[in-house]
Amino acid sequence: MTYTVYLDEFFLGNVLMNFTILWFTARVALVPATFRRLLGAAALGAAYVLLVFLPAPAWLTGIPAKVGVSLLMLATAFYPQPVRKFGACFAIFYLASFGLGGLVFGLTYFFGGGESAGVAGFLDVPRGYFWPAVTAALAVMWLVGRSGGTFLRRRRLKGLFHIPVRIRTHGRSLSVNALLDTGNQLSDPLTNHPVVVVEFNAVRELLPPEVHSTFETGEEPDLVRVLKSLGESRWAGRFRVIPFQSLGRSSGLLLGFRPDEVEIRYGSENIRVRKVVIGVYHRQLCPEATYRALVNPRLLEKAAGF
Repeated sequence: MTYTVYLDEFFLGNVLMNFTILWFTARVALVPATFRRLLGAAALGAAYVLLVFLPAPAWLTGIPAKVGVSLLMLATAFYPQPVRKFGACFAIFYLASFGLGGLVFGLTYFFGGGESAGVAGFLDVPRGYFWPAVTAALAVMWLVGRSGGTFLRRRRLKGLFHIPVRIRTHGRSLSVNALLDTGNQLSDPLTNHPVVVVEFNAVRELLPPEVHSTFETGEEPDLVRVLKSLGESRWAGRFRVIPFQSLGRSSGLLLGFRPDEVEIRYGSENIRVRKVVIGVYHRQLCPEATYRALVNPRLLEKAAGF
């Protein structure tokens, strides 16, 4: 059987598939990409594939040359990127390429390539079913890239705003999952130190027994009673009352204490802060309990270099 290959059709088809693979890579790797750079990289890859029709040196079709062209395509589309991120793009690019190739093969066979003689039938009817299979495969990859990229972006944002916090006081410490709350501008009126609002049950182990009885009722805590109960204990100088205008109320008072230190894990950096106040909240902050504290963004100013 004689096959006629139309180079323009072959080239444009490769551009389209390369573009989709590169777009998918950008979506999953969460790297920025522009249409022009993706198109340029896709055209570069398609031009390389045309070498199979030319009397080119054998080394141009070897594995090192293929890897080199792939790296050149990725650099054209995404440079500059950190080495680790670029490596992730390389891995996703190849996984997407193999995935798309397998999907096209499978869909071609599914649409009718096996009507005559099994896998051999697939080879006999490429033009009748190949491009519909390519179109369907590209549509599948587009759907996966679109939904997967959105999911990964939301997960990344969630990771940016949900941060672990460790509170230390009197030689004891505990960790609590916190939300970076840009609306939390609460500060201690005496020292102007930022306030981290924490659920009582999350910080209970650090508090003296005199405070437990007041908060365990589940009612609005009697702050005057709490402060009086501390007497001359070592905790007396650490507690204070903080007025607020949030947390579901127009105004109110929050019991706060000064810890020895608060350590916040933000990205790859541990931020340790001593000038901070812990505000004890008697109710649950999140119905799903995905976080139990609200971090004042001022605490991250050090990480941001402000």
